[in-house]
Amino acid sequence: MNKCRWVVLYIILGQVASGAGCDDGAAGTGPEDSVPSGPTAAEQALIGTWTSTNVDQNQEELEFMLTLEEDGRLSMAEKRGTGGQLSFPGTWALEGDLLVLRGAYFEPDGEARVKYSLPDGNTLVLEDESGAQGVWTRL
Repeated sequence: MNKCRWVVLYIILGQVASGAGCDDGAAGTGPEDSVPSGPTAAEQALIGTWTSTNVDQNQEELEFMLTLEEDGRLSMAEKRGTGGQLSFPGTWALEGDLLVLRGAYFEPDGEARVKYSLPDGNTLVLEDESGAQGVWTRL
């Protein structure tokens, strides 16, 4: 075998021995590979747009819309019965049994940690640390 063929043979054997150049079609199968995964079942159940109504201290009706995106973004909109609307971006995540909502809307420190339950697929109950509950309906 001439010298050029030996070099090519060593390169090929080196790749086979190290696994380089081998592709079984399964992306991210090594322990150091970070395989992006989709939302968990619990997260999937929360993704979507939820609405709730309340009355403020001036007896003005308020409608809230909370949209939880698959990528962890959220949008909180507050619509007043008199026609004004405010909208706030943020993020959301599940941490254990808590739904963590972050953004300017969630005063005073930009974060709300609430217990959540889904009595059915279209009703979301949020409960703060004082025990106050809010009921949301899926749009």
